Amino acid sequence: MKEKMYSSEELIPIVMELAAEWGGMEHSSITYEKAQELMEAVLYCIGQLEGASAPGQMQVMTDKLNAKEAYLLGRQITADKVHELRELYNDLIPDFKDYGVACLGDVVKKGIPEFLLHYDIRYAPQETILTLDYPVLRDMTGQTGINAVLEYVKCICLEQQFLQRFDEAYVCAVLRDHCRDYEFLAENICTIVRQSVLDD
Repeated sequence: MKEKMYSSEELIPIVMELAAEWGGMEHSSITYEKAQELMEAVLYCIGQLEGASAPGQMQVMTDKLNAKEAYLLGRQITADKVHELRELYNDLIPDFKDYGVACLGDVVKKGIPEFLLHYDIRYAPQETILTLDYPVLRDMTGQTGINAVLEYVKCICLEQQFLQRFDEAYVCAVLRDHCRDYEFLAENICTIVRQSVLDD
């Protein structure tokens, strides 16, 4: 979030409530670091309102909502994004091809399911959990949690649509021409294939 819309006095009760849930009602059992993480979780959820509202409407929304309402609404937006990611992934995976590129295959076949299994909407929505090793054609700087992973998978879906216009053997041949050990490439496949098409 670019600016703090709620004061610490408004946010701390939400953090305390989360801490009580997380620590089983024992406030003294939570560390300073955990309290900081929970504050980040609250701010992350409230920050979801920024992307969900029209430009300039964020301030209007927060003027009408108290901090707890904004947090709960943001948490629901986060949950909706997880649902969207799950649907997108389920649509992607039946026809997904990694073309033998290990980092692409690992992220999509292993990483995304692990994210969906372990992502913690309540206590750590700001955590991305996995490393998005395969480079997509969008700058993901500054994005974390579900925001990062959802945008990443959207990029993968677009890449797959582009690559599936070509025969799989052709794509693999282009990659092999680019690099003999292309299986270990940490480059974007679309960039390589597109350049090959332009050069032909």
